[in-house]
Amino acid sequence: MSKRLYPRILLAAALLATSAHAASPFLKPGDEVVDHVRTRFYDAKRGEAWATKHQGYGASATSAEDFARRTQAALSELNASHTAFYPRGTTGHADLSAIFQRHLKLPKVEVPSIGADIQETPQGFFARHVFAHGPAAKAGLLRGDRLLSVEGKSFTSVASLTQRVNKPTRFTIERTLGAEPTVLTITPRLVNPKAEWLDAQHASTRVVDHQGRRVAYQQLYSCAGPEHQQKLQDALSDDFAQADAVVIDFRDGWGGCSPTFLNLFDRAVPRFVGIGRDGRRNPWSATWRKPAVLLVNGNSRSGKEVVAFTMKRLGLATLVGQHTAGAVLAGTPLRLSTGDLLYLAVEAVEVEGVLLEGVGVPVDVEVPDTLPYASGKDPQLDKALDVAATAAPSP
Repeated sequence: MSKRLYPRILLAAALLATSAHAASPFLKPGDEVVDHVRTRFYDAKRGEAWATKHQGYGASATSAEDFARRTQAALSELNASHTAFYPRGTTGHADLSAIFQRHLKLPKVEVPSIGADIQETPQGFFARHVFAHGPAAKAGLLRGDRLLSVEGKSFTSVASLTQRVNKPTRFTIERTLGAEPTVLTITPRLVNPKAEWLDAQHASTRVVDHQGRRVAYQQLYSCAGPEHQQKLQDALSDDFAQADAVVIDFRDGWGGCSPTFLNLFDRAVPRFVGIGRDGRRNPWSATWRKPAVLLVNGNSRSGKEVVAFTMKRLGLATLVGQHTAGAVLAGTPLRLSTGDLLYLAVEAVEVEGVLLEGVGVPVDVEVPDTLPYASGKDPQLDKALDVAATAAPSP
């Protein structure tokens, strides 16, 4: 080969590579991710090193799915909570959009839902939480049911049910391992996820007679936003006023609890007594002073962990379930030009001088989870009710 021709071939190859690199539709969103990490990630030194390593990574992606996989794999190297990639059309994207709807300036957030939190495991998709009074609950779906197919097609995610909204839909489920599958008819609906969580929180509110005591219960699937705290406060002062103890379910879902959540249990607030003109005394308390149990697990995250850590330290609650996630950084959603969301940790958080990130909160009473094929049973909740009833004062 001519010595003059060889450099021209190399130059042409380089120009072709540069052209292909620039033509990739995933170069721009990839560079947006890199820039956000470089300028916003809470650990500046790590963020800069990561950004330098991954500059231009998006150009190698061959599809949206491949870009999502590459992005998530790269972000995992940061080893930080509140740092993940949520493509449009995923459950996480919808959830974050609902939580940060005002921050993201979104006029409306609606997604298909059957009223259940579905967990993907190596064994398949299982119903983890079936929200009270929702479509799935009304159809008979139970905690631990495995979702096999929808209208004869393999189940992938609830978010994929856009074409089935308001249409009775056949879900084939397996309740017992190896048993004959069962078909349930569930009608998906369009919901704002945050509104659905608030409805589920309200619907979960109940007081049960347990071991001779009246034990109150409420599920906070999400604690993100003052509405969730207010709903619990309303229950504590109304529905739960005559209960002997309370169980608050912090398992799974989203964190977001404000530190003011702790005010609901502040025993330094004085007791009050109303005295009528007939002399009748009506004692009442502005805060909860009776036994409290927090039900947590390995997916209890963020603000829920802050509350759990502090209430345990102050002796305000007994923790039942499993060690929490250790995901206690402050995150913010960043919208890419594609509409996808980058959730990025932008600040470290100390609680009473303690960093809970990567550490989490240990429980007082350990109870393993047994989700697959649970047939509606919930041993963690059962134990929480036991602990609450035992802690309640004698009548």
